Amino acid sequence: MSALFEQGFFVRKPAWHGLGIVLDDYPSREQAMELAGHNWDVLELRSFTEYPNEILANAGQPVNPEGNGRFKVDAAHVSHVRSDTLEVLHKPKDTFERISNSTAYDIAEILFDQGFQYETGILLDGGKQCAITLMLDEPITIDGDDSIVLPFGALSWAHDGSASLRVRSGTIRQVCANTVAASEAEGKRLGTDFTFRHTKNVHERIEDAKQAIHGVRAGLEAFRNVMEELCDINVTPHQRDLFVATIIGDQTGKGLPISMRPDTSDRVKNNIEAERAKILNLFMGPTIPEAHRLTGYGLFQAGTEYFDHLRSYRSEASYIKRTLLTNNPAKTKLNATIRQLVEA
Repeated sequence: MSALFEQGFFVRKPAWHGLGIVLDDYPSREQAMELAGHNWDVLELRSFTEYPNEILANAGQPVNPEGNGRFKVDAAHVSHVRSDTLEVLHKPKDTFERISNSTAYDIAEILFDQGFQYETGILLDGGKQCAITLMLDEPITIDGDDSIVLPFGALSWAHDGSASLRVRSGTIRQVCANTVAASEAEGKRLGTDFTFRHTKNVHERIEDAKQAIHGVRAGLEAFRNVMEELCDINVTPHQRDLFVATIIGDQTGKGLPISMRPDTSDRVKNNIEAERAKILNLFMGPTIPEAHRLTGYGLFQAGTEYFDHLRSYRSEASYIKRTLLTNNPAKTKLNATIRQLVEA
């Protein structure tokens, strides 16, 4: 497990990496901030550059006879420091406005004021990256699938200058922790993703964000409609195989598939077959309902599980990001891919 994960909580079910605290019930805001390690602020302090005496002397500048050099205030930059540990998180330009942890929670409660409760909270890389998810306990089910789907809202922000504060809403199918935004299900953006830049007008943009989110229940209804349409699409075993080949990149539409070309190395062929086996095995497992092993809905769930959990990832942080904190371009194409295969 990467050292990036520092602290976090998860309600009822442990995280995939086995770390963090598992709670029996939803925490309050204060409890969530403490358990997630978000109960501190970012201090903005003056930034200095140290000039050792040796450097000063070599440059013909006066040295400091009472110490090891001189310090000069960097007027163009500031230091962002954790208020509890005093660890330096970032040294941005002085025009860069930090978004505090408490501001992120303020935004979460304003945007998701429809009964959402804190489901997870995590702290990564010494506090440089933070994230929370909120869940609405209003489950829906799809015909032929006895697992439940719940709407969620997710926020992620960074204190190292690498990311702004992002807000995203979507659905999570709990049987395999698949996450899908309505925009991914429909193959187009529905305005369910909004970014707050690190500027001084964060609170002024709350209303803009509300308009962009459109309401999580509306997104949930869009998701349900698309899933029910996919339930009515029957596919043959051959079409299922073509779908699998397409999403793993073996079906290019130009001559023979990569796995069947004589010039393809054994290593590449073995890698392709390993990816193919991952997906095909899902259709014999518990996460794809038996009634949907040959429907568009079953293909969609298999593709989502593959892109969320089975495909290789570079780091634990990137795994968290692709499942909870961003809309996935690969998943966005699934609905269109299924329909194109059936129409063909």
